[in-house]
Amino acid sequence: MRLGLLLICLLSCLGLQAREIRLASLDYPPFSSPRLQEGGTLVALSRAALERHGHSLIVDYMPWARVVLAIKRGDYDGALPLWPTDLVGLDLRPSRPLAYSEMGFFIRRDSPLLGLPLEDLKGLRVGIVRGYAYPKRLLSGVIPEEAASDISNLRKLAAKRFDLVLLEREVGLHLLHEEPLLGQQLIWQGRMHERIPLLVGLRPTRNGEEDLIEQFDDGLKQLLESGEYLRILRTSVR
Repeated sequence: MRLGLLLICLLSCLGLQAREIRLASLDYPPFSSPRLQEGGTLVALSRAALERHGHSLIVDYMPWARVVLAIKRGDYDGALPLWPTDLVGLDLRPSRPLAYSEMGFFIRRDSPLLGLPLEDLKGLRVGIVRGYAYPKRLLSGVIPEEAASDISNLRKLAAKRFDLVLLEREVGLHLLHEEPLLGQQLIWQGRMHERIPLLVGLRPTRNGEEDLIEQFDDGLKQLLESGEYLRILRTSVR
């Protein structure tokens, strides 16, 4: 309690205003999930970065379509995790990258598609999530089939509803770890086809407010310099 009061007094003396920051997030383990320690790696990093400037963080988890709707309504201060293409139309300012997505495909264990290059996947049915801003070249020549979530796509892949699922590698591996029966049937296709920065998007500064994105990025920089960044990455995955 004394430490909290001291921090508030210090922030007041410096002319800074501590705030409760509310972010919308999709369930995207191991980067963000209510089922994970500290909410996942990116949530833990975001909370620690904001705390460096006296702010607290509340994260609400929801499907991606609801994240987009909530941001457009102005219900939240921002969203995570985002690809740069997700920022289009959301009027959010990007943070520095917190991590990187390794995008590729998941297949059934008995599939002949293991290790094939992207050009050999044309004409195949690929499961994607409705509303995700996938890199266009990964969908070029394939037949996309939409579902509400990544886990729904993996289940449909196991049921032979389509040939592949386009998915971030660590997310897919984590979901298969959570559902061992799926993990026995599905595997990573073996190739990373795109590496994409994962960001936090924050709304533009309003009159009289401190620049939140500058504070956030400065907090991340402090975490890197102190070694706390790597500690969080090691301890908040599962």
